[in-house]
Amino acid sequence: MYTRQLPALSSSGASGHSPYGGYPNNAAFPNAAPYAAHPGFAGPVTYIYQPIAPTNTVAIIGMVLSLVAALTSFVPAGIVGIVMGHVARKQIRQRGERGDAMAVTALWVGYLGTGFWLIFWVLYIGVMVIAIMIGVAAEEAGY
Repeated sequence: MYTRQLPALSSSGASGHSPYGGYPNNAAFPNAAPYAAHPGFAGPVTYIYQPIAPTNTVAIIGMVLSLVAALTSFVPAGIVGIVMGHVARKQIRQRGERGDAMAVTALWVGYLGTGFWLIFWVLYIGVMVIAIMIGVAAEEAGY
């Protein structure tokens, strides 16, 4: 590590500090007021932490419900996820909270998952009804 030796600033000590240690005495800065800040001394560094806005809970719950509905074909959870996504977006705009991406995810996944499963079940039930009708018609034709 490289160190640099500073020149002596006063006759009270080699480093310009008081003989008792601590900060430089006023002899090092003869024009300074007794309790004024010394030139070149900016003061302590202060850190300001700004609080982070909370994440909207309704957006989290809506996203989870939409994902569960899309993966398990539980359509009512998808509908609840869609409703919660809309409610969350409104709350986020009013309150300035975070979580807009989760609310949008709840909407997209909710709409797509619910639509997919509704189409799937309608087609499945339709095919079963047609198969039963064909079976009944074939049975009656055999008599």
